[in-house]
Amino acid sequence: MDLSLVELAVISGATSAIGRLRTHRKLARWQRQRPTITPQVPTLFVHGLRGSSKTMKEMLTAAVKFGYHQPLTIHITHAGKLKVSGRWDNSVAHPLIQITFGNNQARLAFQVRWLHEVMIYLRGQHGVQAYNAVGHSAGSVALVAYAEAYGQDEWLPQLQKLVTIAGPFNGVIGMNESHNTNSLAASGRPKIVYPKNFWLPSYADLYRDRQHFPATAAVLNIYGDINDGTHSDRYISTASARSLRYLLGSVPASFREVGFRGAAAEHSRLHDNPHVQELVFDFLFHATHRHPVAPKMTT
Repeated sequence: MDLSLVELAVISGATSAIGRLRTHRKLARWQRQRPTITPQVPTLFVHGLRGSSKTMKEMLTAAVKFGYHQPLTIHITHAGKLKVSGRWDNSVAHPLIQITFGNNQARLAFQVRWLHEVMIYLRGQHGVQAYNAVGHSAGSVALVAYAEAYGQDEWLPQLQKLVTIAGPFNGVIGMNESHNTNSLAASGRPKIVYPKNFWLPSYADLYRDRQHFPATAAVLNIYGDINDGTHSDRYISTASARSLRYLLGSVPASFREVGFRGAAAEHSRLHDNPHVQELVFDFLFHATHRHPVAPKMTT
């Protein structure tokens, strides 16, 4: 593994006795204030590299229109402190929580640590025992890496459903991949396995830790192809986004993959596509609303 020693310490705290003790101490501190538990299952929305509160704005607005609760925002400062805005409603079955990073160009190892702080807060302050999550771009990778690092800690909220949108699981075009250079075998295994870059871990690192991914979780992987011959959403190749299937293998309880074509499948537009939003809401909440579905590729 080619992470720095600092990053190794950040992530490996999940499996060390010291890391578990630190988690339990933090939970105990929160639980002294609110010891009850809740059947509520919040959904976290996590933006990608250089993202902001604007990234998931259209999707969250659509969710509210569909009848889901106005989102709470948890902003993680550069110093790793949580700033919570909005009101937690104990009567809502599926609270929506927007996660934003003050340092939106931080390495993934630090995003994993910050997500860990969010989970401690949700478990200790609100008694949350389970959660769903939606990630866009690098946010998808952060959520997978978090689930691999902390998914086996039963003290923390357990992942039920995960949606990954345009995830760069094995390469980013212009960063460590070029157009039409990679492909997937029939098994789903990438022809080329790219090393880590400054922000993201290597595919091999994620693959190695897949056995720690929660076996009871359901996964929906969404990718885009702008249909211009590059086999990409402009920034993430379909091979990179689709490599999640082979990465997780048979570990999750279920895995579904859906691709969208055309201009509305572009990397920064994919989460705003109403058909993508409908698919996400159906998967997360079993929504009954129906709209005509845009042309898509389903595997």
